Amino acid sequence: MSGTVQSTSQVIMSADIAGSTALYELLGDGEAQALVAACLKSVKRLCAEHHGRVLAEVGDQVVAVFDEATEAAAAASEVHVEMHERASDQAGPRIRLRIGLHYGPVKSDADALSGETAKVAHWVGSHAKPEQSLATKATIDRLPRMYRAVSRYVDDETWNFISLEHVELYEIIWDVESITAYNGEAPTRESQTCVAVEFCYGKHRVQVDGSRPVISIGRGDKNDLVVARDLVSRQHLSAQFSRGRCTITDNSTNGSCVIGVDGRRVEFKRESLRLTGEGVIIPGKPGPEEQDYAIKFRCL
Repeated sequence: MSGTVQSTSQVIMSADIAGSTALYELLGDGEAQALVAACLKSVKRLCAEHHGRVLAEVGDQVVAVFDEATEAAAAASEVHVEMHERASDQAGPRIRLRIGLHYGPVKSDADALSGETAKVAHWVGSHAKPEQSLATKATIDRLPRMYRAVSRYVDDETWNFISLEHVELYEIIWDVESITAYNGEAPTRESQTCVAVEFCYGKHRVQVDGSRPVISIGRGDKNDLVVARDLVSRQHLSAQFSRGRCTITDNSTNGSCVIGVDGRRVEFKRESLRLTGEGVIIPGKPGPEEQDYAIKFRCL
């Protein structure tokens, strides 16, 4: 019998407080340490609630491992939500975290921190913005459809400069309200809330609402709304409904555009936009043939 240690593939999450140095300079050591400790305690609690195991707390960073990618993504999203809500309820500086997720081989909890999976997770987190969760494609591929639909491609970065190995990075969107509205304006909460959004293409209609929060749109016949056109990707767009708002995310190679009833046109590619009012979505940006590609939408 060999002494080889068997590896299992898991998700490692690296959660790091952004701008902690400035926090200590602003508040002083005692108050800043108390605030950081409370934040990291919440992170560890949320990881445990989603069946994660905390591997280490290093300075202002928590490293945890999850058997399921879904649980890791949920924990990361809830960390941002809780920190956001805490800042809204309390006076003082706002704590924001950068989170990185990577799925890969892990020999054991004891050896996990020194393994490549943890190193990649930490590297991914270092590329995240404050209040952002970034994940590798290996992680995204193991998420259920709902999470994949609200994840958007960010960049293709070089992870290993010796082998020049590249890693695709994706953002897991946790807050629909943070997405720019299609008309480029800063919407008020009341004016932008709806109960559902209806999408129409030809004779086909589908809507997102509280009971059906995610749909997919594309050329492939497994999509909820099929647009069988040459410039449309197999899964071109996704739409997510959350807290009375609808966000569409472009996952395509050709991009898309949204045209409001006022004629304002916004083009986007591998980005997300919040829909308001009504108008049309043009997947693939085909130019003069737009009428054949137009998907009508209406917020109800």
